[in-house]
Amino acid sequence: MGNAAMLQFHADDIIMKEGGTYEEMYKIVTGSVAVYSRYGEKDEHLIGIYSKSKCFGEIHVLSGQPSLHTVVAYDDVLLMRITRDSLEEFIRNNPRNAIDIMQNMVHTNMLMQKNIDLLLDDIYEKQDINKRRTQDMKNKIMQYRLSGFHPLEK
Repeated sequence: MGNAAMLQFHADDIIMKEGGTYEEMYKIVTGSVAVYSRYGEKDEHLIGIYSKSKCFGEIHVLSGQPSLHTVVAYDDVLLMRITRDSLEEFIRNNPRNAIDIMQNMVHTNMLMQKNIDLLLDDIYEKQDINKRRTQDMKNKIMQYRLSGFHPLEK
């Protein structure tokens, strides 16, 4: 394979950081990695443990977008590094991983959709509160109008 480097990591090593930009993705040759969102924060969430022959980080290679997750070595792990240039050759040699990559992206897409729905619910809830507040203000303003106070009249 063109420029497929092998990289070794040990338990608790951070392989990719949420929000970081990377030029490569990885296939796990041996060992396992843990995938987190908001790693190290109080609302940290373990998304899953990926092991032998699973891929991760495809979003960077396919879209150039920052990492959505932090990936940490779960134990001793050997990774195959796949760059954008070597992706086509990688998929030709590892067709099953193409499906794996698609499933990862569908999963990510569904998670994002769920988060968007939650955010929208939150916004609508706040809007309802604001609507009530706005209505209260309108009522107060109306009181002044009804009292015959028209500052614009000469």
